[in-house]
Parts: sequence; C-alpha cells; structure tokens
Amino acid sequence: MRIAFIHPAHRDYRQQIFEQLHENYDVTFIFTKQGRGQGNVEEDHKAMPPNWKCKVLTSNSLLFGYDVFMFVKLVKELLFGRYDIIMASTCKYICYVSAKISGSKFIILNEFWYFESKSLKRSMLNYFTKIIVKNSDSVISLGSRVTQEFLSWGVEAQKIYEHPQCAVDYTGLVSSESAEIRKKYGINNKKVILFVGRFVEFKGVEYLIRSFSILEQRHEDSFLILGGKGYLENEYYKLVNDLKIKNILFITDMNDYEKANFYSICDVFVLPSVIYSDNSYEAWGLVVNEAMAFGKPIVTTDAVGSGYDLVKDGFNGFIVKNKNVEELCDAIYKIISNEELKSIMGKRSRQTFEVKNNYLRFFQAFKYSIDSCRVPGMNR
Repeated sequence: MRIAFIHPAHRDYRQQIFEQLHENYDVTFIFTKQGRGQGNVEEDHKAMPPNWKCKVLTSNSLLFGYDVFMFVKLVKELLFGRYDIIMASTCKYICYVSAKISGSKFIILNEFWYFESKSLKRSMLNYFTKIIVKNSDSVISLGSRVTQEFLSWGVEAQKIYEHPQCAVDYTGLVSSESAEIRKKYGINNKKVILFVGRFVEFKGVEYLIRSFSILEQRHEDSFLILGGKGYLENEYYKLVNDLKIKNILFITDMNDYEKANFYSICDVFVLPSVIYSDNSYEAWGLVVNEAMAFGKPIVTTDAVGSGYDLVKDGFNGFIVKNKNVEELCDAIYKIISNEELKSIMGKRSRQTFEVKNNYLRFFQAFKYSIDSCRVPGMNR
C-alpha cells in the first residue's frame, strides 16, 4: 500500500508522527513549502532523515505569490506516482481532484475550523472544502473544534479520527542560563508574562500590548516579554512608545534552547490571537502545548483552536473573548496577583499536557484513518 503524504514542510513537532508513519507504511513525504516560511517569516524547517522517502517540490518561481511550478510538479507526481492513498494537509483541492482521477483513496488532515466569510472568493473555496471533506474516504481532525464544525456539515462521524495537535516537550532543553535570565534583564522580582510567536496580525500582539499598558498600572511588578519576529515588529515598537510602556522586552531571535529558558522563567503564558480575517486566524497554536509542558498557566482567546482542547477556563488558565483588551488584562491580573492560583493552574497545565500531548495516541488516529481505507489487494 503506497501512500503519498502532502505536507508544507518538515518541522520538529511532526518528527515523531512522520517517523511512525515511515516505520509502519510505505509512505512518501511530499513537501510543498520546505525552505519557505509562512507569511514571509522565516521558519525553522528540519532536514529529512536520509532513510525516508521524500520529495521537495518547492520552487523559487512565484507568480502573484503562488508557487505555480510546485503545483504542476505536484499534479504530475500524484497522477503518475501510482499511490493507493493520497493524504493531504495542504493543497487539498489539487490533491482531492488528483485522487479522484487516479483512483486513489483520499484522506484529508485538517486543523482549520473557522469558515465564516463575507468574500465571494473565500465563500466559494469554503463551499468546495465542504464537498471535499464530506466526500473524503477518511478525515483526520486535529482538535475537537474541527470535529464540531465538520459534524455540523453532515460529515459522517465514523470516518472522522480526532486527536489534538501535539508539540515537542522542550523542558529537557532548559539550561543553567535560565537562572541568569531574570538577573540579566533586571526582572528578579517581576511577574513575567510571556508571548512567543510571529509578529503578524492574527497573533493579536497589538491587543496584548494595549492590555499590558493597563496591567502595568494595576500591577507595577508585571513585565511583558514578546518573543518573535515579523513584518509588524516596527509597528509594535511604535505602539509601545506611544503607550509609554516601560516594563517590556522584545526578543526577536530565539532558538529552541533560549525559548525553553524563557518558558521556564515566566509566570504566565499568553496567546492573544484574534480572528483577523476568514483565512487568517489561530487554527491551533502549538506554543500553548509548549508552555503547558513547563507547567505554566495559560491565558488565551476564543480564537485559538488549542484552547478548546487544552485550556479549561478557570482550571489551568483563562479563555477570553478575542480583541477584548479589558478581559485579557483582567485574566492575566488574576493569575499574577494570586501565587496560589498560579501554582495550582500551572500544575494542572502540566497534567493536562501529559494526558493530551500524546504522540502514540496521535499516531493511532493516523493508523485508524489509513487502515479504514484499505481495500482487498493492498499490501502493507
């Protein structure tokens, strides 16, 4: 049984799943954006192990922002590659049509759950997405919010295999330098609020900065660390200056080891993402998993996919309405002003992480989905 798995790029949080797929199936990984980051922001793509079957279709020729040559190579590969199953997490329209033409079974791997739109183009694409999902041979749903949406479309429950997104546990990367971070930046006695992510609109950093300008007045020992980079960086610097915020630090270059150290020293992690547009929002938010691994309370919004599976409001953090600066401020204040609550919520975050961030069960969702597509005559 030959499987083509179409995915944007190889990232560390997919390593365990890809390795399990490689060990258990005859799978070829086809990467469409390897070496090119999302939203013009550089990403840390990993090299593929030499024993994997891999094909990188990324080209350097973009037409109106689209890698047209990649699409051509992808169609050729799927139509003539003689695959039994085509499994896609990206380029789903091309992959679905190619599967139908070639007679392959089709599995869609999906993390997206927000399909409201006012634009004609997006409404039409959403309409075709519904057709594809309903007619897929199997569906791997990356979270309960996705499953909820698909069931509302009338997708058959028995062909949906759900598991939350999993992320790497970086706690093993914490070094002795973590103890020096607070001293280095003069924040020994501060309550540190941490954000990690790209500086793009849907991450909601603007709302966090505005919220912190209020929080800083209410809690003078609060300190905000923004870890990330992106095209909005200069705008955020300007906003900080306009609001006369003092207790803030930008870390624009952060490798995995440094990220682990900052996770370890923060008091609360905040992912303030917003619904920016019909195709620009936080489908999941792996940084929530990462922060929970360190036993940190989480403050996030109703626009974050991971919040529906990993964060229970009032239990291991708070979920607030996206774009609501006051709610965001209040939620953070409740945690940093109550040491006992912070400690309890942090412990619950780690417990939840251990239960739900389970790569073995994650792989089982893939296995059940793939095996449900078996037909007589297919080999391993």
